[in-house]
Amino acid sequence: MAFFRFTTPLSLLLAACPIAVNAQSNVDGDWSGELSTYLLGAAMSGNTTIRGMPADVNVPFSEIWSNLQFGAMGRPSVHYKRWGASTDIIYMGLGAVKNGVDVGFDQWLVQPVVEYRATEWLSPYAGARYLRLTGEIRGPQGRTGSQTQAWWDPVFGAELRVPATAKIRLRVRGDVGGFGAGSSFSGQIEPTLDWRVGRKISLQFGYRWLYADYETGSGRDLFRYDLLTQGPQFGATFHF
Repeated sequence: MAFFRFTTPLSLLLAACPIAVNAQSNVDGDWSGELSTYLLGAAMSGNTTIRGMPADVNVPFSEIWSNLQFGAMGRPSVHYKRWGASTDIIYMGLGAVKNGVDVGFDQWLVQPVVEYRATEWLSPYAGARYLRLTGEIRGPQGRTGSQTQAWWDPVFGAELRVPATAKIRLRVRGDVGGFGAGSSFSGQIEPTLDWRVGRKISLQFGYRWLYADYETGSGRDLFRYDLLTQGPQFGATFHF
């Protein structure tokens, strides 16, 4: 579809950089900061309804790679002693074609959270997840519909860190949210391998699952998003 594109929210990432820079300039060793950037490969499966037009976009895993779209993510974070704050900023272009129905979404996700390092390996966190979706559907008879929806979900989650070697660790970050405040339910899980290649930089290789079940409106104004987005991701983190 025409609006599928690869883009990086550079203005948002650049605006976040001073957070990490300020952490670096603080001479107090209790402060630290990070800036992570990722590329995402994202495929989707599930059911959606746009302008009252339903579509089944369940894609077998064997076809996920042929339906892969791309996006980008940034996560600035700042830490003081055991406390930390971070914000995920994600853009994804998603699309699938099944039984002559072409469905696509431009999706933004912004997720600010506050976390607490309970132990060296576990950090629970809480915050909110903002989702903004612009969806378009094209049916086999030429019917088309487009719709934009945005909502906030409360989220609760944790990050688990397990060292494998002196420079490599397994990191698993996941959360659940919604609870009827926005989505009926939403959640994500993000396992990655983190490789510390230098004092100031580390590389990540992993996978992400993101699910949301959201519905609003009725009749021709019905919007339903019940989709799982998944795909590989790789990126780098700069430490300050």
